[in-house]
Amino acid sequence: MLTAPLRLQVQIFNLGVQSNLIYRWNFLLRVLVSFVPLLGSVFLWNAVFTGQKTFANYTFTSMVAYFITLIIVDTLTVPNEDDFQIAEDIREGRINALLLKPIDYRLYRFHLFAAARLVHAAFAVVPLALAMIWLGRYYADVPWAANLPWALLAIVGAGMIQFFFCFTLAMIAFWILDIGSITFIIYSIEFLLGGHIFPVDALPPWLQDVCNCLPFAYETYFPAAILIGHVHGAAMAWGFVWQWAWVGFFYILSGILWKRGLYQYTAVGG
Repeated sequence: MLTAPLRLQVQIFNLGVQSNLIYRWNFLLRVLVSFVPLLGSVFLWNAVFTGQKTFANYTFTSMVAYFITLIIVDTLTVPNEDDFQIAEDIREGRINALLLKPIDYRLYRFHLFAAARLVHAAFAVVPLALAMIWLGRYYADVPWAANLPWALLAIVGAGMIQFFFCFTLAMIAFWILDIGSITFIIYSIEFLLGGHIFPVDALPPWLQDVCNCLPFAYETYFPAAILIGHVHGAAMAWGFVWQWAWVGFFYILSGILWKRGLYQYTAVGG
């Protein structure tokens, strides 16, 4: 038998699944559209590798495998505008109803995030499977058996960072009306330093050091690099230390900002 608090959490998760199933075609289209930039990356790196076999310890096939894996990691971990939804809940007063109930709002939002990722992953299975069949030759040299368990653990950590970082950003809504400009700037930096344009280990050494000290690389680059075999041994161990340290940091910071925000929150609206 489930306890009452646990039943409540299960019901919230089920609610998140049902509400996200309404947008199932949006999820499917997002997955399909995400492969469009991959085609551009293939043409770009094909030109880069013309006349040379390697670039920053990458071959053409391993570079393409990295960007394919990046799409998979994004599909499983990136929030779907959760920060804007949380900020809107605060701005419009929708958190009032939850504040009067024995519900942890952060845990509530985490269940909705996890449910959305589950639905997104379910609708991504078929197109991703077809893509892997079509592009599977790029993974011919990847040691799946050894790398996959560690990559899955890194994906879990990446998802945790994504959620708690997203929640932390949304807490700015307690102090300012519109968080759009701030999140746009931060996500632009995240896109650059997280390995979406170049793998982190293909950047200049000094910039690699900067990236390795920031959370962004552990959201996307780190899981992808583990899967294709570019992070292993001591570097992988230290990567997990950094990744889960950032999870803990944003978990604590988001909790502090939530409590401080509530002190000055004025309950208006719904």
